Amino acid sequence: MADTLLIHFNPTQADSATWSLVNNAGELTTMLSHGSLSDAVAIAEKHKTIVLLDSTDIYIDSVKLPVKNPQKLLRAIPFALEEKIADDIDELHFVAGKTSSEGSTPVAAIKHDTLKHIIRILEDSGIKPVGLIPDTLCLTANSSQWAILLQAGRAKLQFDSFDAGEFDRDALPLLLKSELQRDDRKQPEKIILFTADGDESETEDIDKVIPDDIELIKVSYNTHPLVVFCGQYKHVLSLNLLQDAYKPKQKTNVNWQRWRMAASLSAVWLCLNLGMTSVQYNSFEEINDQLQVEIDDIYKKAFPESKRIVNARVQMEQKLNELKGMGNAGSQNSLITLLADSSAALSSEKSVTVQSINYRNNTIDIEVTGANLQNIEQLNKKLNNTTLNAEIVSSSSEKNQVKGSIRIKRTNQS
Repeated sequence: MADTLLIHFNPTQADSATWSLVNNAGELTTMLSHGSLSDAVAIAEKHKTIVLLDSTDIYIDSVKLPVKNPQKLLRAIPFALEEKIADDIDELHFVAGKTSSEGSTPVAAIKHDTLKHIIRILEDSGIKPVGLIPDTLCLTANSSQWAILLQAGRAKLQFDSFDAGEFDRDALPLLLKSELQRDDRKQPEKIILFTADGDESETEDIDKVIPDDIELIKVSYNTHPLVVFCGQYKHVLSLNLLQDAYKPKQKTNVNWQRWRMAASLSAVWLCLNLGMTSVQYNSFEEINDQLQVEIDDIYKKAFPESKRIVNARVQMEQKLNELKGMGNAGSQNSLITLLADSSAALSSEKSVTVQSINYRNNTIDIEVTGANLQNIEQLNKKLNNTTLNAEIVSSSSEKNQVKGSIRIKRTNQS
């Protein structure tokens, strides 16, 4: 099997790249080359090309959704991550990897404008890759070990095969300490730390934050981390950013003249078939449109706070799953537990009436009315205790009453 050309590219340094050929076993078969992208064109024309992209502008995460169909899953992913991503989801291009046996699906996202800019730079230089993947996922992390790679003032930190990020080198010790203390993250048995030759003396701040029961293994790479990425890039190909509208066009050598007659006959048959079924199709289309309107109406009535409906069925499933989570009495931050701890104060303040209760992100927002602001302040005071933290987030006077909104959450919740 022919070797593959791997190119490591940082869009902020468009005039510079590093590349080498790699065999099917993930071993470099040529010396590392450095230069402009156009310098690699001669090799790229003879080999399949994959670009390992600096991950600074790539969002990497994973989701668990009750959807198996790949197309429906991809449509649902942006809404599942909407609250975690600062950018407008409509401006992002999402790709999904293979769903694991535990039901977790890896996701990568990048701005459309950024991806178009990167593709334009590559094409203008004569490079037409079949794959564009985030380099941060090309380290050696797995279920029992993390991996860190230091390069030019940046740090790539990989927690698992499809869980990674890129940060400022100076922020790494604090970030690493925080991640090691998280209860919801599985702690590693060992951490692999990749440093450029001569950088080992600059890792003392990292040594200090790693507990003694976690083995720290330091590995020096020569010249460029492509020597590390080359052995791991294959498992990341499922998150190839060049999908959907960005999928490379395939070349074909089919002799069109040879198949013209068969294609013409097929076209005639297709037209006849379409003519015979058009009436039936239009009837079904009208029924489908009416059903879709009814589905959307039901969703709006069930969840009036939702502002956007893209796929009512998928969004309904997500909302129902959220409601299931609210009933998990085993969680100190569940809706049931928070209401139970608030019930005494709410029932004792007879002068205040609860109008509505909203639960989101482990927090309850209670809309109340009272004769005056003092009534609401008194209720807020009663709600504050050793386990709950309550605050009045808004208040307004209307006719002969005062409306207020009180936010309740655990005292240990940031």
